[in-house]
Amino acid sequence: MKKMSTYLLMLLFVLLFSSCAVSENISLSKNGSSSYTDITIYPFFIDVLNDFSEFLPKNDESIMDAAITDFTNKLETSKKAFDVHMYKTGENSYSISFNFNDIPSVLSALKGDHSISVLKEDRNSLKFHLDINNYQELKAIIPFLADPNFEVYGPEYNQGMSEEDYLDMIYYLLGEDGPDAIRNSTIDITIITPSEIVSSSGVEKKGPKTVLYSFPLIDFLLLNEPMEFEITWK
Repeated sequence: MKKMSTYLLMLLFVLLFSSCAVSENISLSKNGSSSYTDITIYPFFIDVLNDFSEFLPKNDESIMDAAITDFTNKLETSKKAFDVHMYKTGENSYSISFNFNDIPSVLSALKGDHSISVLKEDRNSLKFHLDINNYQELKAIIPFLADPNFEVYGPEYNQGMSEEDYLDMIYYLLGEDGPDAIRNSTIDITIITPSEIVSSSGVEKKGPKTVLYSFPLIDFLLLNEPMEFEITWK
């Protein structure tokens, strides 16, 4: 039963990754920066969650509530994020907000050391680069990604797999609604810089000081191509 519960928890986490919409707003400032994230879980995920709930340990707190609470607790204990708040804005939606001095220091604290290449920030620029070679950093920041039960769904195990083959696998695992749930899942990150942007790549410029970095979730799950952007401001 323990093995079955562990497997189902891993499956549910995969469903979470493939059945949600995430929208984050990051405001960078010389006097302190902030992040505000909205997370909405699609009904497909909730339906499957309910189907499997009888196999999981009973708890007064829902699995989704527990997962979001655990993340906010990790932010607080990192000592690099402050004024951390989590709000449940609907039955299947959440908002998380926190302040910070610089993004890499938050990731470094979650990772446990200062070796971070995924995201670099200096006085007037921000650079993000994720590929299969530094994916290990994310596994250190988010230990669940390193769990053997999840790894088989992540980019290391599926390196080189086509989108069609991956979605066929999800169809077999989760049923006919699974592929569309992944296709419809996107991550949107809006970044507001302290001053006017002078150059950018890999993002959509929305204003003098605002850019949008948006990508389909399957790009992360496969990571066949590097995910990256760079912004420089005055």
